[in-house]
Amino acid sequence: MTQGTPGRSSRRPLEIEVKIRVRNLPRLRRQLLEMGCEEKVPRSLEQNWTWDFPGQSLRQQGKLLRVRQFAGCGQLTFKGAAERSRHFKIREERETEVRDPAVLAVILARLGLEVMFRYEKFRTLYTLEVSRSRHAVLVSVDETPIGNYLEIEGREADIRRVATALGFEEGAFIKESYVALFGKSRLAKSQRDMIFPAIMKTQRSAV
Repeated sequence: MTQGTPGRSSRRPLEIEVKIRVRNLPRLRRQLLEMGCEEKVPRSLEQNWTWDFPGQSLRQQGKLLRVRQFAGCGQLTFKGAAERSRHFKIREERETEVRDPAVLAVILARLGLEVMFRYEKFRTLYTLEVSRSRHAVLVSVDETPIGNYLEIEGREADIRRVATALGFEEGAFIKESYVALFGKSRLAKSQRDMIFPAIMKTQRSAV
């Protein structure tokens, strides 16, 4: 997300988040509204491209360079290598809005980078003001080609509070990225990228 999001320092912006596999999507949506979550971005198709050098030097260092299009906006994101944490995914994250992602793609290609992976999801973005905390928590409901996930981003204590209120324990926390989750999925055996069939995107975007 953008700088100033919960769980980040102005000196070294950090992303602190977890994913949780969701079995009952309608019930989860009801729970989020009942606990006071405010919908910031309605269900929208999100498209992502990860870039790297031919030898994948960024990936080997645990780093990520991503271009994203979501809710009519473009965004360039750099993520550093993950820090040690038992339950949470913690890594440096720096982002900036991109006016023309197509032009950015040309620039990155001219610098010798290539698109290594594409992934898509239908995302609904919520925010929640956690009691006893001055910070907001970002809550995303992601419908992906490999299943539905809840993503909670904020301070560790606040993530635990939100997860507990939704009925999830730390054992359900997932630290892996969508790139890694896709690599372990059955879908990875039949296609290179985590994307929806074109006709499915047309149908589901109207849901």
